[in-house]
Parts: sequence; structure tokens; C-alpha cells
Amino acid sequence: MKRHLISSLILAANLVAPAAFAQSPDAITIQLNTAETAGDACRLTFVIRNQMSSPVDALGLDLVMFDQSEGVSGYAAVDFGAMPSGKTVVRQYDVGKGACSDISRVLLNEVRACQVASGPLPDCLSKLQITSRSEIDFIL
Repeated sequence: MKRHLISSLILAANLVAPAAFAQSPDAITIQLNTAETAGDACRLTFVIRNQMSSPVDALGLDLVMFDQSEGVSGYAAVDFGAMPSGKTVVRQYDVGKGACSDISRVLLNEVRACQVASGPLPDCLSKLQITSRSEIDFIL
């Protein structure tokens, strides 16, 4: 009985795991990859992948940084620029004054530009999939 239960759990895990890690084919993924202090600012490195079937002509975001006490500590408008379909790009931005260790999380506050060839992409926020592999959380 235990052997059958374990086999069933392993089978179920193998069926569910690929779906859990699958990314939407019609999305723009944005990963906060690293955060490092550079001089008197925190430098954030983002890895962005356009998984949509069409190129993105412009993508701009408003970011809000929170300090360790959850107070707003900074604001940055970032422009990721144009991205061909299927292309991955890396962008770096210096945000806020002080060390990265002073930042607890970064909020994607607003999409300020999301343009494709036919015009503004409707409901662009729903196309964004954000993650962080940094010690700083990246949230919607």
C-alpha cells in the first residue's frame, strides 16, 4: 500500500512540476536578477524576455523602493526599450541613494509605456510575469 501511494505521489509530482514552471507563451518575463551597491546608489540588473509573438517597441515601468522598515525610500522610472519577439535583454539601473541592503522590496507600481507595432498593448500588466533571484523582493 505504501509503495503504491509513493509511486502515485511521484507520478503526480512529475505531471504537475512542468506545468508549475511553464511560462506563458504570450508574456513578457522580468526578473530582478542582481542588486549591487555601486558608489552611492543601488544598481539593479533586470533580465527581460519578450515571449510574445510580436515585437515590443517600448516598455517602461515605474518602480518604488521600500526600505527595511517598509517605508517608501525611492522611486525610479525605467525604460527597457524595444525587444524583438523571442529576445532576451539585460538592463541595469541605479535606483535610490544608499546601499542595496537598505532596500527590502521593489514594487512594480505602474506600466507607463507598453507599445507594440499596432499601438499601446491593452492590459499590458497582465502580460508581465515578474520574479526575483535577488535578496530584494520584486512585487506587483
